[in-house]
Amino acid sequence: MNTQKGLDYKNRLYSILLALILLCFLVGYFLYMLPSLYVDYRMEQNLKSVKTLHREFVKNGVYEGIKATSSANSISAKIPYKGDSVFLAGPAFHIELTAKEDYAKTILMELQGILFQYKDISSLNEEDRKHLFDDTEASLTRWKELLEKKEGFFSLPFTAAATFGNTAEYRELYTKVHTASDHCIIIEAAVTDSANTYVSYFAMEDTSDSFVLTILTSMMPDMNEIRPVVLQSLPMICSVVLLLVLIFSQVYSRGILTPLYTALEKQNKALEEENKRQEIFMRASSHKLKTPISAALLLLDGMIHQVGKYQNTKEFLPKVKSQLLSMRKMVEDILSLNHCQERQQLQTLNLIAVLNKCLFDYRLVISEKQLQITRSDAAELIILSDEYLLSQILDNLISNAVKYTPRGEMIEISVTAHALTIKNHGVNIPDDILPHVYDPFVSGNHADESAGHGLGLYIASYYAKLQNAALLVENHADSVSASVIFGREKDL
Repeated sequence: MNTQKGLDYKNRLYSILLALILLCFLVGYFLYMLPSLYVDYRMEQNLKSVKTLHREFVKNGVYEGIKATSSANSISAKIPYKGDSVFLAGPAFHIELTAKEDYAKTILMELQGILFQYKDISSLNEEDRKHLFDDTEASLTRWKELLEKKEGFFSLPFTAAATFGNTAEYRELYTKVHTASDHCIIIEAAVTDSANTYVSYFAMEDTSDSFVLTILTSMMPDMNEIRPVVLQSLPMICSVVLLLVLIFSQVYSRGILTPLYTALEKQNKALEEENKRQEIFMRASSHKLKTPISAALLLLDGMIHQVGKYQNTKEFLPKVKSQLLSMRKMVEDILSLNHCQERQQLQTLNLIAVLNKCLFDYRLVISEKQLQITRSDAAELIILSDEYLLSQILDNLISNAVKYTPRGEMIEISVTAHALTIKNHGVNIPDDILPHVYDPFVSGNHADESAGHGLGLYIASYYAKLQNAALLVENHADSVSASVIFGREKDL
């Protein structure tokens, strides 16, 4: 029990350490990796959105039915290479502007010329794309002069000014060029005002008859703004992780460690009992063997030296043989006990068939003692067992019953669905012996020459245990019953 408590304590300790390591990993991930991954994700979504908006506008000329991130911050323009109209579209509007005055048409033609100059923009290399507008200063200057006239453009008078490069307020961070298709490029430009970062996407594509431009702007997420949110969530994250780890530890301990420990403890206990049994058994057997050896040597010395009655060798040689046979039987039983577990082979057996075979071997002794055998086979008992071990169990029980039953008495044998009982009448086991009948070398009558060496019930009990069965010996009014109760049976 103390060992199990120690194991549970170590399991909880290791679980807490695992929770702390996991928390450190999660905190590091949320504080440093997650914000960066989120920013990358948002930038990818923005790029995907401008591609979607631009593609749908080129295809349909309107924004209807388009679902994209930050679509409210976008606008598209379609400028034909010929004609006097310009088309503008956004999420909530679609405008067609037509130049009516001559100077307005001139402005539009100047713009069309600038755009047509870069009709093959998709074929430019990366360096040329970065300097896309460097050579347009002259054209833009002429366009600016036209715009600064006080006359209307598209019947809407306005002035415009263009400034390129960094200012005191805004600073350019980077410019990237993405190729969306063979005729479409997307310029990604980021500027910062030291407080926020703004990213603009310019999707430009030349079609067969026009130049299409889509602009989408968004604010880049700031990693430093995400970290405080993560820090505020840390107490909850820590509590949940610790709780989950502890619950898992408890479930793991009860569902896996406890059964495993119980099984190991059971195996260790069985091993300790087996070692103790073998030690006690070997000591007792060596002591028990001394008696027949001493008796046989005494008889032989008497016959060799022709001392008194021992001169009659015909009378005493059979007694020497009997002692030697007793020793041989004991040695065979000892060897069998030590190797039975290694060689057992489980198979389905018919108990009644094995019982009949064992009874057949004792038919002469039963007839000589005029014993009455009664049978009551209530059911056919099919068990999973080792045939040799089962035969030894039944042989020992039948041998005891035949040996200790007085002449002319009755032996009852009954078979039920789960047990075999052999009951011999006219005899009882002494009360002081009964609690120890399962111990080795315990015999009910040591003075009787027919008494065995006291291993029969011990062997039967031990073999029964190996077969997942139990041996129960009981005294009755004028009889003794020995029952083998099987815990593993299989009906066929």
